[in-house]
Amino acid sequence: MMVSIDNKREVVYIASRIFLDSATFLSPGAVAVRDGAVVAAGRPREVERSLSRGFERKEFPGAAILPGLVNAHTHLQIPRLTIPAGGAAGSSSFVEWILGVIAWRSNATPEEFRKNFETAAAEAISFGTTAVGEISKPDAGLYGGGLLRARLFAEGIGFTPETAREFFSAVEADLARLEECGRESRGLVAPGLSPHTLYTVGPALLALIGELASRKGIPACLHLAESPAEMEFLSTGGGSVATRLYPAVGRDVSWFRGIGMSIPSYLEKMGLLREGLLLVHNVHLSREDIGILRQRGARFVLCPRSNAAHGNGLPDVTHFVDTGIPFALGTDSLGSVPDVSVWEEMRAARSIYRGSLSDADLCRTLFRAATGNGAAALGLAGGSLRSGGAADFILVDNPKGDGGGAITNLVERTNGINILMTVVGGSSRFERA
Repeated sequence: MMVSIDNKREVVYIASRIFLDSATFLSPGAVAVRDGAVVAAGRPREVERSLSRGFERKEFPGAAILPGLVNAHTHLQIPRLTIPAGGAAGSSSFVEWILGVIAWRSNATPEEFRKNFETAAAEAISFGTTAVGEISKPDAGLYGGGLLRARLFAEGIGFTPETAREFFSAVEADLARLEECGRESRGLVAPGLSPHTLYTVGPALLALIGELASRKGIPACLHLAESPAEMEFLSTGGGSVATRLYPAVGRDVSWFRGIGMSIPSYLEKMGLLREGLLLVHNVHLSREDIGILRQRGARFVLCPRSNAAHGNGLPDVTHFVDTGIPFALGTDSLGSVPDVSVWEEMRAARSIYRGSLSDADLCRTLFRAATGNGAAALGLAGGSLRSGGAADFILVDNPKGDGGGAITNLVERTNGINILMTVVGGSSRFERA
């Protein structure tokens, strides 16, 4: 049930347990909220002792308070799809699936985009998501209501040199709309830029978007190293991207012979490799390239369920975890996965880990990826419960357990049915009836 309350109310929520972040949990716990921010969080007696008179007291015995989940990469306007050329997304080639998405998007009405967004956003909130990294095309105005905290990326697509200026003007116009949306949302929404991929954004447009992101001081988000087809095109200019995708959309890319250098070098040349660069998927990056990209300020989002659905391979979760490279998690769109549950994404990442970390420590790392790391990657408030931080949190069934068992139970057992309430910016967006 979607609800909304006045975020100026002073409320203290008390539960059987509170997870302040991935490493700190107390039993019992409390969080006090005023004007959309956390006033205090910790043990109930200490929290209430710090408050002035007038706070409403809400008690949730048998529940736990957690930071809200961050879905660091999604496309909420894309619905569940069946691709005529090859069946469902999981059984068709990746290029055929892309063509199916293009065909759907070109025929969809504004009302369809709005309905898709509302349905997916409601689902995400019911799973405990409070913040998203969203590719906003085509309708940024859907986010003006502030249902979710969001980094909205204006998407640019255009590979051929002669179209670069035209498509860049469209990106600038989209970004202006996102900036206005941010002002209307009272701080819940922030803008970003997304050159879609290195095989759909040519060097001319890529450089223009990189310069704009740098000048504006905003993040740039790039789908990267997602599929073998992409890697072949970047290496040689050939493969199904050249022979199937571009002929189908009427573009000649016969002039392209690959990027001619490593991916980190290419991103640096295009002006994108800096703090604020968000790289999504990263399935086919070498460990060396991952290290170089991280050293230069890039952050990473892994989407293991989407990658598996398309048969594109799996991200190197083991390397990210064992080397301590921070990563976030994203569901991608409902065109790729059955739901937008970040809990399922945590469990998918857990299932492909092959290192020696204990299960409790792995679950702690994955919960951090789904909360604090996601917020940091998007440059958004949230991800932990601290005084002065964003009042983005959820109430869930208490996972119980002591020590590492609590975090393991939380990651292993929690799903939508366990979410009791989702609060974004101090306002309740979902309460289970």
